[in-house]
Amino acid sequence: MKRYALNYLEQWYKKENSKPLILRGARQVGKSTLVRLFCSQQNINLVELNFETTKLKQIEDDTSFSIEKVIREIELLTGKRVGKGSLLFLDEVQIQPKVINRLRYFYEERPDLRIIAAGSLLEVTLDAASFSMPVGRVQYYQLGPMSFSEFLMAKGEDIFLERLNEISLQEESDTAWIEQGAQLLKEFYYTGGMPEAVRCWTEGGDHEEVRDVQNSIIQTYRDDIPKYASNSSEYSRVSDVFEYAAGSLGEKVVFSDVSKAHSNAVKESIDLLARAGVITKTTFNYCNGLPLQAGTNPSVIKLFFLDIGLYHAMLGIEWAHLFSLSSDKLLTKGRMAEQFIAQHLKFLNPRNPVPELYYWLNNKRKGAAEIDFVHAHGGEIVPIEVKAGKTGKIKSLWQYIELKKPAHVVKFDLMERRERVSEISHNLPNSDSGSPLKSRLIGLPLFEVEKLNSYLSTLW
Repeated sequence: MKRYALNYLEQWYKKENSKPLILRGARQVGKSTLVRLFCSQQNINLVELNFETTKLKQIEDDTSFSIEKVIREIELLTGKRVGKGSLLFLDEVQIQPKVINRLRYFYEERPDLRIIAAGSLLEVTLDAASFSMPVGRVQYYQLGPMSFSEFLMAKGEDIFLERLNEISLQEESDTAWIEQGAQLLKEFYYTGGMPEAVRCWTEGGDHEEVRDVQNSIIQTYRDDIPKYASNSSEYSRVSDVFEYAAGSLGEKVVFSDVSKAHSNAVKESIDLLARAGVITKTTFNYCNGLPLQAGTNPSVIKLFFLDIGLYHAMLGIEWAHLFSLSSDKLLTKGRMAEQFIAQHLKFLNPRNPVPELYYWLNNKRKGAAEIDFVHAHGGEIVPIEVKAGKTGKIKSLWQYIELKKPAHVVKFDLMERRERVSEISHNLPNSDSGSPLKSRLIGLPLFEVEKLNSYLSTLW
């Protein structure tokens, strides 16, 4: 199946003196398959070493370590030459984490080699590593589940995908466009973007077979918990977080509702699952300036799941239920639309080694306001709302506009629009200024979220 990451790998492979690439992402998002597919399509000699079955003795040798010794050992173990025209793929490196540290020597001594390292629990290993990371000697790529447009490619929806790629902000969102997009969203909401589930669906599997695949992945995540929980108490807390995330998706986390443990211990368990990529943490941001990372309150968070299909599998939502939903319910039922937007926003910039999501909350006045997401682009902080139907109101956006004066705001929904970019204004009640609030609203269908950055770039 086509993944946009294949284009990135091609650029990386052909670039002179490319650094070793660390491929990051949760288990079963398709990291190993991506590398194998790339080598097959590009006719590259793939030299693959899986550390679940093999360990490199020369990597551990501190007294007489040399890259050439490591390469000779790899060649003996695999029966393949490692050199120009090949790609060395080191999979499941979290099992022998010293490999990660040694990548710097590959870059310094053998810059002609192309090396990719990956691992299903790599994030947890990197965070817990006692050695120094090879800063400046490696590069990263964050792989997530398949996006909606990748799902469309897998399904062969060429006509819809062609318009999705070509449509501009100046074109209207007509009825046929919205209705077809809503129907395709229903399929994606059920299957999600986990490659195995998408493959099952696009190769003729029925709803039950897709759900079997998803349940197997979920059980794999549950089985992984002991691998990064250091003791039974932590195991229990991480398990509680995993189950809580699906049941309280997109809601402000109340730590005492997650576990009876101290809130700091619960936060640590949330961070563990977030680093493993199984859940996505969305942190409160004051939105006082850039970078967004500098203005957060880590005690105020919401949780989303890695993938919308897995989320529905966790809740036992059946295909017939999703298929019967109206467009309005696709936005409001169980925070499905927010989950869809969250998992796409997270991977808009896959070169960011640690993607973060943020939201804004104002509870200092009567009628607390919440902005679903805030997104940094082009030196601006852009508030993003996910709203329902044709009558969805934007009271929270007006509070944000009053306080933060953004030049642009974004609203995702399933409305038909003649103008997708419009000037909006609002007269505040009991205001002494006499001047209405103003901003520029970008109104988009949910399924155009992947184009957000390109749209914003045309407006600056």
